[in-house]
Amino acid sequence: MTRQITDRTKIIRNFLIDAVRAGRQDIVPSASSVFNISRQSIHKHLTALVKEGQLAATGHTRARVYSLGSVRSHIAHYPLANLDEHIVHRKDFSFIFEDLPETVAEICHYGFTEILNNAIDHSEGKSVIIFAKRNEKKVVIQIFDDGEGIFKHIARLLGLPDPRESILELSKGKLTTDPDNHTGEGIFFTSRSFDYFHIDSGDLCFSHSNDIPNDYLLHNDQDKEGTIVHMEITLDSTKDLGAVFDEYSSGPDEYRFEKTVVPVRLALYEGESLVSRSQAKRILNRVERFRSVILDFEGVDKIGQAFADEAFRVFTNSHPNIELIPLNTAPRVKQMIARAQAGS
Repeated sequence: MTRQITDRTKIIRNFLIDAVRAGRQDIVPSASSVFNISRQSIHKHLTALVKEGQLAATGHTRARVYSLGSVRSHIAHYPLANLDEHIVHRKDFSFIFEDLPETVAEICHYGFTEILNNAIDHSEGKSVIIFAKRNEKKVVIQIFDDGEGIFKHIARLLGLPDPRESILELSKGKLTTDPDNHTGEGIFFTSRSFDYFHIDSGDLCFSHSNDIPNDYLLHNDQDKEGTIVHMEITLDSTKDLGAVFDEYSSGPDEYRFEKTVVPVRLALYEGESLVSRSQAKRILNRVERFRSVILDFEGVDKIGQAFADEAFRVFTNSHPNIELIPLNTAPRVKQMIARAQAGS
């Protein structure tokens, strides 16, 4: 009995929120008629929604006007065939992002449409579930498709020997399995625009956080179907989409994506050390697409002579137009790099 009351209450309150979204003026009499309950009961529901922050009210009781509050949420399930990300955003989810700070709203629109477009064009799934919510502090967006899984998909189409290498490639940017129609920039810039960005797929996770400068490779306890992308940004975030693009552009007068940061430790699998030429080649795969490549050695205590020679002598000699910059190097890493560079 309690479950039935709870479900009915939820239905009534969703009806009221949708009516406010639609700008209807006859909310109380309309809801009273639809659900066959008193106007007093409808007012109680409205009061509860105002208290929760889902609605805001102005004016006296008899002339009270309701508008959407600071707490908003929506969830929807769509077939992926012929889905248009911009229409989904405009028709069903734009109210979540209304009245946000301009820079935050721009990032939410960019991330929402980019990640949904990836699900539509690349997941090879049949459906997608989208959930978005906001409160007084932050916005959360989740997009879940039932496709092959992003890491397995990238590994299969690019011929990578291990799905974990997909995460290393994603962290570099300019990665796409459909170069004729996509630039491969969406996930890279979305992950760096939000305060927190996380992909769950199969038994792997890719995570990028404002609080932690490096991308993370994590493992799930279970092999999850499809792909879940989770994005968060605070309402007072200082992130700016234009500034994020500028950070990786070729200069103040050019806007090409010419700079990338490669978290070297993403190439470290359990119990491994970076010692071989093949590991260096894996880390430097596709970086010839950039002019400036920062190799971030955060979390890497040492590297082998062959690894250092391949990256900092062989590669730099064969790619003189690419600037290879080591960052966060431990003493033993710095020593090995200097030794390789001395042999150039």
